[in-house]
Amino acid sequence: MPKVKRYKYKNIAAALAILLLIILGISTSCSSKADSPKKISDSSSNSSAVKADSSSKKAVKKLTGNYMYVTAKNKTDMVNGDLILVNGDHSFTGTVNNTDTVYSYLFDKNGSQIMSTSSTQLTAKKETFEAFGKMGNDFYADKKISTLMINTAMPAEDDEDSSSACYEHDTGLAFDLHLYDSSTGAYPEFTGEGDYSWISENCWKYGLILRYPEDKADITGISPMAYHFRYVGIPHAEIMTANKLCLEEYIDFVKDYTFEKPLTFTAFDDTEYSVYYVAADKGSTTNVPVPLDDSNNERPNTISGNNVDGYIVCVNMTENAAPADSSSQTDQQAATE
Repeated sequence: MPKVKRYKYKNIAAALAILLLIILGISTSCSSKADSPKKISDSSSNSSAVKADSSSKKAVKKLTGNYMYVTAKNKTDMVNGDLILVNGDHSFTGTVNNTDTVYSYLFDKNGSQIMSTSSTQLTAKKETFEAFGKMGNDFYADKKISTLMINTAMPAEDDEDSSSACYEHDTGLAFDLHLYDSSTGAYPEFTGEGDYSWISENCWKYGLILRYPEDKADITGISPMAYHFRYVGIPHAEIMTANKLCLEEYIDFVKDYTFEKPLTFTAFDDTEYSVYYVAADKGSTTNVPVPLDDSNNERPNTISGNNVDGYIVCVNMTENAAPADSSSQTDQQAATE
């Protein structure tokens, strides 16, 4: 019969003290890395994806049995959205709406100009410039450097550059950075090095990615561009960054997740998301399922075409999130299991 080892009280107290120190150490370590994107790892059942470490927040609430269909028009909707893939194999045939000029995004909250532009008439989608503006403001607040210059956004109508990188600019979702040193009048190249590495390290928090990183040139088909950034939205930028995926890879990565078995993810700001792919039907339209909350209201969501073969849906699953504004949807049909 095995012996039962008995501990005296002072030994127990010592053991508890050591355990407490270990817990505090783990807690401190986790909190110090709170702003770093965490890699997605498949669960053993392959039914969802969660943050890989044990310090993850609570599991995202599963999609309910109540849902509705949003009817997407394949000819137009599949070629539009924040996640459309545009490269040498997939040209941009969509439309660019909700555009803005860059000038008003060059200032901090006090009205001081902290960034520059090659032209105040540069145009892109509003969400692209909003992300750029927020990132630029935070960069300035952290580094006190005001030399960032946005150099290129959407091309002018007479721009005949046929490079794949230019195709990205056609979408209104991409921009190039440069530098302007007002003290010397010089225009240094933006290399993303030194203090400027902050940009590539933090851009994911604003829904932006470095579109053509050095280690992905064989996949993107484009030489590294440390200055070229692309808006893909939140939380996609965080997922891509955490898993070191370029856009081409992410388009394929998401196809492993469906409405029935979505990718579930808690972002760095504690917002809970479900992400899944819906293949386009062969006809002119595709019924895209979107979950409803417990009150049968449509959950906040975005639906983006991938410009290849289907749609990527991102649903905000956070409790008490404001219901989606469905007024812009062309056709919807409620459904229950």
